Amino acid sequence: MTNYPGFTDGNRAAFYTSHREYAGTLFKKKHRRQFDHDFRDLTCADPAMSVLEIGCGTGIFLRYLEACGYARAAGIDMDDKLVGVLSDLTRSEIHFGDAREVLDEKFAGQCFDRIVMFDVAEHIDLPDLIELLKALREYLTDDGKLLLRVPNIESPWGLKMFYGTFDHVTPLGPGRLRELARLTGWECVSVSPQEPVPFLRRWRERVLNRLLASMLSYHPEAWTANVLAVYVKD
Repeated sequence: MTNYPGFTDGNRAAFYTSHREYAGTLFKKKHRRQFDHDFRDLTCADPAMSVLEIGCGTGIFLRYLEACGYARAAGIDMDDKLVGVLSDLTRSEIHFGDAREVLDEKFAGQCFDRIVMFDVAEHIDLPDLIELLKALREYLTDDGKLLLRVPNIESPWGLKMFYGTFDHVTPLGPGRLRELARLTGWECVSVSPQEPVPFLRRWRERVLNRLLASMLSYHPEAWTANVLAVYVKD
């Protein structure tokens, strides 16, 4: 990303932290259904596993892991102002600070079965993202999986999501996610659209997307605003 005067990486982070809403997200059945679909089914996860979330935010995914009884749940976030918001998470390990530093200091020599990054990669400049993904290999079991969810810049709906904030600095889509895997020593085994769980809504979106695809000579691989990529060790 090109840093304009007065809008460096540090200033950008401080700006968004200054107006962030610090309120916990109430865990609901709809969240469980969505994560069952986007995480459990996509990565073949089960509660006996250990899971690390990079960029845990207000903790909705950690609440899912606790509700499902996962053996170990851990989260890392840059923003230590989230301490109060995450105070209800009684079984999760939560650490604040730069992800690379926390990994080195708190998780040295430890491995997780699953590592997830939901809506995080797009916030990281590409050189730093490459280094982070390379480092994460050390903290994943040999048969583990890394899951990323990002705005899909190959879709018109994903463009709105990505360019709706200056805090998104690295545009990603199916093609770039596969290239990113090759750049960082991973194998991308799948890139999937993030579809809504309710059947009727999912059916309507699929019909619309097929209609649009039939009318265009060139169209995106995935139409959804977000896509999910699963990486394994190469």
